[in-house]
Amino acid sequence: MKLKTLLLASSATFAVVGGAQAADLSVAEPVEYVKACAAFGAGFYYIPGTDTCLHVYGHVEFDANFFGLKQTYSTHSASWDFTTTGEANFDAKSMTDVGLLEGAIGIVATDNLAAAADESGVPSNELFTLDYAYLKLGALQAGHWGSTFNPGGSYVDDFGLANEIKSSLSDSNHIALSFKAASVGLALGIEDPRESFGTSLPTSYSLPLIDGNITWAGTHWSGFLSGGFTQLALGNSWGIDGQLTFDFDANNHLIVNGAYGDNAFIGGGLPTTGYSPANNGWSAFASLRHSFATTLRTDWDFSYLQPSGGGASTTAIGGDLVWLPYAGFRAKLGGVWAQTSGTSSWGAQVALRRDW
Repeated sequence: MKLKTLLLASSATFAVVGGAQAADLSVAEPVEYVKACAAFGAGFYYIPGTDTCLHVYGHVEFDANFFGLKQTYSTHSASWDFTTTGEANFDAKSMTDVGLLEGAIGIVATDNLAAAADESGVPSNELFTLDYAYLKLGALQAGHWGSTFNPGGSYVDDFGLANEIKSSLSDSNHIALSFKAASVGLALGIEDPRESFGTSLPTSYSLPLIDGNITWAGTHWSGFLSGGFTQLALGNSWGIDGQLTFDFDANNHLIVNGAYGDNAFIGGGLPTTGYSPANNGWSAFASLRHSFATTLRTDWDFSYLQPSGGGASTTAIGGDLVWLPYAGFRAKLGGVWAQTSGTSSWGAQVALRRDW
């Protein structure tokens, strides 16, 4: 009897002490898991505690480049070099009572012991570059991104030589208004002209690059028509650009582009000798993508540029063979050939890329 009483008393004592200790422990806060944000597409997730959705993505690419001619921006005379590029992109979106609120930024880092060239081929020693950074609120967009004059591109990667001989102004700091109703869109932009036109601008200028485009889309096709106007040292400059994209089926896609106007617009902002606002040039461009299977495709582009003022014409052909054995990974073998005034040049590239 005494043993039983002792055991019961001991159990009661432990229960009281254990309860007191449990009362002293802090209560763990519930874990707030990251939730997918389906409103803006795959890859977006809610930032915990907010109604903002964030998409983080990027890539790493290693390139082995081979040149038929020494590159004008290279610091050595070798006919090859290695380049590694990394890119990180952040896109934050949320909805407001006036429409979409967005902020996006893309940063590119390139490691190449030779001085690298930017998108327009102008020498640059920068290792880190701001690919784009902009904000949007409803119809308003402001920041640094591609020109409103040429919202299209090529299926073929550009890797040094200008295998995209087409109307192509540089990314720039600008502000734009864009509107869309059903399948038709309208955009009007005011851009800082320094990145596209550089030394072609007057010493003292007051007029920005003014441009705009109309876009439209059908079931298996889309297109745009754009125009631009600015003030250059040799006179006022203008251009028009038009493009159509056809999605014939899941495996075949075609882009055709044509531009007409002053050399500053058809030649990427760099007027040639003999340029005159009274003499207008033109360019034509086509890019084709064909997929043999989900793991193998080929991309091609064909370009022709006839500058204003009787300048030398340029013809270029570029192609890529792309192998995609795994999601987010691809290997590429590419080449380009160009001819200007009877002088030919070529380049080739082997590239490995991981996207996420």
